[in-house]
Amino acid sequence: MTLRNKIDIAFFVVSLVFIFLIYSTYTRAQLVKENREIIYHTSSVNNILEKVLTSSIDIETGTRGYAITGKENYLEAFTSGSKKIDVWMDSLRSMNDTNQEQLKKLDSIEHLINSKKRISQLTIDTRKNLGLVEASKLVEIGRGKEVMDSIRKIVADFQQTQINLLSQKLIETDENIKKRNFVFLVFVFLTVVIIFVAYKVIRKTADKTIQKEEIQADLITELSIQNNQMNDFASITSHNLRSPAANITSLVSMVDENSKLEDYKKIFEMLKKVSINLNETLNHLLEILSIKKNKIIEKEIIILDEIFIKTTETLQGEILISEAEIEADFKTAPQIEFPRIYIESIFHNLISNALKYRSPDRKPKITVRTEVKENQILLSVKDNGLGIDLVKHGSKMFGMHKVFHKHPDANGIGLFMTKAQIESLGGKITVKSEVDSGTTFTVVFN
Repeated sequence: MTLRNKIDIAFFVVSLVFIFLIYSTYTRAQLVKENREIIYHTSSVNNILEKVLTSSIDIETGTRGYAITGKENYLEAFTSGSKKIDVWMDSLRSMNDTNQEQLKKLDSIEHLINSKKRISQLTIDTRKNLGLVEASKLVEIGRGKEVMDSIRKIVADFQQTQINLLSQKLIETDENIKKRNFVFLVFVFLTVVIIFVAYKVIRKTADKTIQKEEIQADLITELSIQNNQMNDFASITSHNLRSPAANITSLVSMVDENSKLEDYKKIFEMLKKVSINLNETLNHLLEILSIKKNKIIEKEIIILDEIFIKTTETLQGEILISEAEIEADFKTAPQIEFPRIYIESIFHNLISNALKYRSPDRKPKITVRTEVKENQILLSVKDNGLGIDLVKHGSKMFGMHKVFHKHPDANGIGLFMTKAQIESLGGKITVKSEVDSGTTFTVVFN
């Protein structure tokens, strides 16, 4: 097999794995969509059941009020409740017309409501024709109260059934999200393994091929480019995907069996944003792999506020846990011409570092802003975190694998990669910092 054939096979396998990821993600998304529709349906049923109960109470209130006082205005509540309760019952039947079990419950509720109406109408007629004493005797019998209590009980049972279904679907939704995330992590792992194997195969083939003098120079150039691409991909993948994965874990850990429905909805929306941003990041990383020899990463017009929003959504879990306050001001320079994959990486590294190395004595406060000086755009990221002793560490600030604080996720890759990306396009990055007072990174774009 030729070198070209082996490269084609390697990337064909990556493409198959990627197609599987898309299919799996789509399937899980459909399940989440179906569960969301069920959740909406159960919520709507519970709301209407509450209105049925309220209308029943209106009927009872109007009846008792008229029986005691004889005033006609109490009959308005009775009449209004009777009309509304019919509308709500029709709505419940139309919403559950394919569920025989639910329809049986609705039959029981309707039977009780009709009984309540008859008893109430009898009480009203007795008050009109025979007076207060006879009407009071009917009320004292307590049949109306018994029927009302039965209505309350069966409505409460119905609502509990809906709540149980709602809880079940929320759990299923959570499980689907977990499985989707697991598939994604497996995909990333397999992609890295395939790339590594492909790299080893390519290198082995190259060692044999370069013996041929007539193609030796071209082969060395080709291997160098491929090596740089794969190293760049591996570095960005290991660094940029770790934080979103940690944020997913943080967000999931914020809900349990005692959490409210609104909490589940809020966390689900956050997880959806992190998942979307994670998928976009992977797509950008895969674009790096497709760059051919002598092809430069293209610049494009970037709206900085969009990059900022995407970064904070990806880091939402860490922001919530740390209660960080993050402000952005891009009025002076709202956009920049720069490679998207690089600017996203720069934002992610600088903001995630500000969160990672926050002070335990105060809530994190991070300010991101742009300004223009001497026809150059400057981007600054300022925090109130632990700070860095620049006298001691300034010379190795952007070195590979250099860390200045103890943190389980510190690996010394982020700042090194950020500096390399900026300088590769003619820019520069500087830092100002004081221990326990915070740090400010300033990026000067060329």
